Amino acid sequence: MAVAAVVGIYAGIAVGLLAAVIRSVQLVFFRGGEVLAAVLGEDPQWSALLRSRLAAAHWHLEFAALAALLLVAGMVLEALAPRFEARRLRSVAVAGALGLALYYPLLLLLTFNGAFHEREGGLYAMLLQAPRWTWLAGPAVGALAAALLVRYVSPESGGHGVVEVIEAVHVRGGSIRGRVALWKSLAAGLVIGSGGSAGREGPVVHLGGAVASSLSRTLGLPRKEAALLLACGAGAGIAASFQAPLAGALFALEIVLGDFAVQRFTPIVLACVTATATSRALLSGGSELRPVAWSLAHPAEIGVYLVFGIVAGLGGVLYVRMVHGAEIAFSRLKRWRPELRAALGGLIVGAVGLVTPRVLGTGIETMNAALGGQLALGALVLALVCKLIATSATLGSGSPGGSFFPAVFIGAMMGGAFGHIAQAALPGIVSGADAYAAVGMGAVVAGTTVAPLTGVLMMFELTGSYQIVLPLLVSCGVSAALCKAILGASIYQLGARQRGVRLSRAGPALADLSVAQALDETAAIPRELTLAQLAEMMTSTPHAAFSVMGEGKVLGLVSAKDARQALLDPATDRSAPVSNLARSVPVFLLDDDLETAVHQLTESGSAEGLVVDGDRPLGVITQQRILEAWRRATAD
Repeated sequence: MAVAAVVGIYAGIAVGLLAAVIRSVQLVFFRGGEVLAAVLGEDPQWSALLRSRLAAAHWHLEFAALAALLLVAGMVLEALAPRFEARRLRSVAVAGALGLALYYPLLLLLTFNGAFHEREGGLYAMLLQAPRWTWLAGPAVGALAAALLVRYVSPESGGHGVVEVIEAVHVRGGSIRGRVALWKSLAAGLVIGSGGSAGREGPVVHLGGAVASSLSRTLGLPRKEAALLLACGAGAGIAASFQAPLAGALFALEIVLGDFAVQRFTPIVLACVTATATSRALLSGGSELRPVAWSLAHPAEIGVYLVFGIVAGLGGVLYVRMVHGAEIAFSRLKRWRPELRAALGGLIVGAVGLVTPRVLGTGIETMNAALGGQLALGALVLALVCKLIATSATLGSGSPGGSFFPAVFIGAMMGGAFGHIAQAALPGIVSGADAYAAVGMGAVVAGTTVAPLTGVLMMFELTGSYQIVLPLLVSCGVSAALCKAILGASIYQLGARQRGVRLSRAGPALADLSVAQALDETAAIPRELTLAQLAEMMTSTPHAAFSVMGEGKVLGLVSAKDARQALLDPATDRSAPVSNLARSVPVFLLDDDLETAVHQLTESGSAEGLVVDGDRPLGVITQQRILEAWRRATAD
């Protein structure tokens, strides 16, 4: 639980770090002259504004006090606890204190960035004041710089982020290299800040997973717990990105783990809550998306939301196919170096931005305009089409960034456009287009991820309206079912398959089964038993091994295979005690999982293991029995 809380702190810090990098890149690309003048001290008004913002910033000195308390607690526990546990406790305390300490330099950078113009209008307002050539060149230069960083500095920093974390959970046992944290932020910040059409949630999820993986290695945690912590980091990244802890927790359970086990829920929720609290402190408030007031105008409107669920599902299918189609198209440019393919994708994004700059970057300002009902039908449709093209070019060309947030943008535009049309066709039944924009966000996300609960809870938390849950349930459920029927998998599963990884499974994994389900109950044999007596006993028993007892304790294990080989040797003394053949093997408890058992048996080079209850031997476990237990569970 403590480690999950620390992972949540770092996920919240990751959101602030990426926001600072994105804003810094935006200022350099589109406000370079103003930044240079401010740094050189040529603008006294800016200096006064910076001082006032620094004075008004929320420094949260309680974070520093808590960090100091953690360090003291770590030293005290180190003195009281056993040596091994002391090292682990100290590591958790130091990691937590360092995460809290990072709040202050990040807040300083965010305050510096916030002292420039267009702070409220975001990238869109900044673009309207920038030369047109920067709209075209910015995304290409940013993508090229990010691709060079990925290729020559940190190859792990490429990719969308979520797919890599899911692959690590299901395939690599929760292993992600820790140094990816810094470089992933810089690479994604260069792409998104320069106008690339991608989401920041993917890099944040990757960052949270990298921190969780590093802590797992430092603490020497088993693979199962490391995978759970990785899911905590992923869920905390979503929670911090959208200020939605419940949606983050459902994301980790529904998408990353694919498992709703109760014992996994508590640490994931704790990580999501601490991540949300940390990111809110850094970003000075709640979500960047504006709230939406919704009410059911007419009972028949539920039928309209049902139809919209079908439309959103088809939109999700189109989005997934366009992204993966672009990936295939760019991969065919084999003569092009990866950084040139990324630059070409950025150039396409810039060309689309010349048509409508609203699609550059994350597009939060445009989503807020749709939620406020401020965009006409033509503007919504244009933004929808251009965002599909821009996102496909960005992600398809290999630039780092998430695919989750663009789905939210596409849902907002699609919902707003549908709302305009439905309101014109059914004026007495349909409510405003802004409500459909909000429902569209959740519906397209539910479809592309095939995770309806995540889509419902995310929009419930973002809008703060319980009434909107009713249409969300209808639209998200229909959209997810339609995408599942047409695509057969979510955007993340399809992405993993392109990497040669299949995440779906036909039955329970070994980690879901216990040693008790593969136990071969055998009575222990005394150490004085001779090899001749053992040979006679083996003729009437199918057991593969026996535990050997002496002086009230287990001396080891004798396998039937070892006994037969010894008896076939003419030089063997058949009157010798069986204790001569006893050997040390891995020891397990009944509630250990079979994945751990297989891992330990493989590492020890043994085909059998001993199962005990305290000092009392219960029987043995073999690789054959493990396979039989898995086959029985799969057949059931």
